[in-house]
Amino acid sequence: MLHIVKSLEKLKLVSRYLQQEDALLLVENAVYATSEHCEYFKQIAQANLVFVLEEDLLARGWSKKTAENIQIVNKFEFVELTVSQAKSISW
Repeated sequence: MLHIVKSLEKLKLVSRYLQQEDALLLVENAVYATSEHCEYFKQIAQANLVFVLEEDLLARGWSKKTAENIQIVNKFEFVELTVSQAKSISW
């Protein structure tokens, strides 16, 4: 399952339901969690597959603060990611 997270506040809830085979995609204000210095980073550290939307990183000036283990995807890769997953849910 692909979990698409839009806000930092939802990360704690998402982490309760995240399975090992699930993927996590951070968009909008949730991109702030990609920094190891962010208090919400621990919520995403447990996920095996973590992606972040490049356009949202750039819009917030956050691209240089993203941890190395997080994969940056553009809009086209975002679409491919949603197609490759059997289900997705937005938070």
